[in-house]
Amino acid sequence: MATVLVIGDVIDDIIVVPKESIRTNTDTDASIHQTLGGSASNIACWAASFGADVTFLGCVNSRDEFRVTEQFASYKVKTILQLSEEPTGSLVVLVEGENRSMLTDRGANKELDIKSLNQVFFTNFDYVFISGYTFFGRDVIEIKDLIYEAQHGGAMVLIDPGSSGYIKDFGLEDFKEAIDASDILIPNKEEFDLLGATLSQITVVKNGSAGVDVYAEGIKMQTYPSEKVEAVDPTGAGDAFAGGLVATLANEQPLDQAIKAGISTAAKAVQIIGARPQF
Repeated sequence: MATVLVIGDVIDDIIVVPKESIRTNTDTDASIHQTLGGSASNIACWAASFGADVTFLGCVNSRDEFRVTEQFASYKVKTILQLSEEPTGSLVVLVEGENRSMLTDRGANKELDIKSLNQVFFTNFDYVFISGYTFFGRDVIEIKDLIYEAQHGGAMVLIDPGSSGYIKDFGLEDFKEAIDASDILIPNKEEFDLLGATLSQITVVKNGSAGVDVYAEGIKMQTYPSEKVEAVDPTGAGDAFAGGLVATLANEQPLDQAIKAGISTAAKAVQIIGARPQF
């Protein structure tokens, strides 16, 4: 099997599922779960659950190195962790039916050093999956250089844009320029509508319960239906899809099969609390 590198955020998730409508200025009964998350972290764990050879690259607080390493190891994900004195990132997810609201403190993730990654480093990997959250606070040239180094090290580069809000903060045209050379882009519908259909790479659009659309050079090629299941928690469904997709590609299967595997994985993810596989 080919090797996969996932680059991006490590986040401590606090998932809040109210048991009734939220009442202001008083208590509301809720189910609260704490787990290690972060989009890229989740993708790495889902990919490894398929048996893929996965390494995760991220940045955490120095006091959390052992804890984070051990948690990744429990999913059979190898780690390259950079250390910071900033707190490890944290996120509160408020789940209301199929909708989520997220409050994020990226913390140490903002200090991830990608400038030191060169072609020699990337020769160890066949697929490089980059979470768009990694890009924010960086300039266009730094991102383009990262993609260049990965591709010229021999890897296929897949990117999940991460967040429509962060794309707007980054600057839409700058973001499109930064990611233009990537091989496969995996936005959700809101991000795709923002970026437009004229993207040059293969674009796999996650439409939630409406399925998945595939575009090539801006032309819609195919639609894949979703699997109909009863959702308990939609948190991380897109990450599960991406993990299943990249793991299937790493298993030398075509994109068609990879998308179908991603859809099945997302269906599993929404039936559990939290954004990672449960064993």
